[in-house]
Amino acid sequence: MVTQRPPGSPVRLPLATPTDIIAAVPYLLGRHPSHCLVVLGARGAASQVRLAGRCPLPEEATAVPGLVAGLVERLARDRCDQAVLVGYGPPERVAPFAHELGEVAAASGVALREALRVDGGRYWSYLCPEPACCPPEGTRYDVVSSTIPATAVLAGLAPRGGSAVPQALVAPVAGSVRDEMERATRRAEVRRGRMCAEREGAVPVESALLAEGARAVAEAVDDARVGRLPGSCDRVAWLGVLLATVSVRDEAWARIRPPDAAAHVRLWRYVLRRVEPSYTPAPGALLAFAAWQQGDTALADAALDRVDSASPGYPMAVLLRQALQRGVSPRDWPQRGAGRAGEPPPPHGPTAGQRWAGPDWPGHRR
Repeated sequence: MVTQRPPGSPVRLPLATPTDIIAAVPYLLGRHPSHCLVVLGARGAASQVRLAGRCPLPEEATAVPGLVAGLVERLARDRCDQAVLVGYGPPERVAPFAHELGEVAAASGVALREALRVDGGRYWSYLCPEPACCPPEGTRYDVVSSTIPATAVLAGLAPRGGSAVPQALVAPVAGSVRDEMERATRRAEVRRGRMCAEREGAVPVESALLAEGARAVAEAVDDARVGRLPGSCDRVAWLGVLLATVSVRDEAWARIRPPDAAAHVRLWRYVLRRVEPSYTPAPGALLAFAAWQQGDTALADAALDRVDSASPGYPMAVLLRQALQRGVSPRDWPQRGAGRAGEPPPPHGPTAGQRWAGPDWPGHRR
């Protein structure tokens, strides 16, 4: 797996056993997996991993064929000829995906080298037929016995903590700040209503809101770049109300670029935590995009969860969720006019600009 070191100096994490795979997944994804499916795709004799994708466990069996078809298409795009599946969860949620992936991948010329289910400190292999090797009750594993964690740590790789950490980073503020935000939001809504009434029959309301929104967004972004956050509840509430207009949100979206993604993360996390629930979708989606641009998929997921709780099916969030689940790299996202809610997902590419080089793929006990 290539870290942020100079090109040509990959970190080699040899995957010799299922335990090695389980130990390596958190370092490749940058987070500890839970209740999800992880697929690693590789190519060639060196088995260099070109794809690391994660998606939630399918709720319904009817969703499995579509998920598998999209994944196999992604493997083909990245020219992978080998794959490994690790499913985290109960058998009734993992097994249908594993069996479907094995059949569809084989028909597409991709060899499924391993398919594991991990749950309760044990793993089960869908490919190993030997009870002595992989008993029906599962095989206990201990990642400490693998060389992967030590190798990864020495290389400077580290997964984030559990999901509670990013969730806490986007949790709504409470107490007196929340009370003042409620009052500030009412004032902002009155201000917006007054603006619309004044423009009636003159400048189109949408144009007026976009002009004011573009000004407010530009000012907030410029301040964030030098370390200043909006501060007053009235300013935050006004931003939240303006961002509810899609064209204003898109103005903010188009300003997010990898070089200054950290400033956008600080800004939109600050706004998301303070706005009233009905105004969370826009800043939440903007935070998710900025976090993804700087490689923080855990924070992006947490922000999208906030959006989903307020507005299920919010188009920008749906688009970003698809990108995260398919392992799309931020560098493959079109940079100018970064995409709009009605557009298809961007071109697929390697995960987070990284490669995982390893001379060995997994084998079971011999």
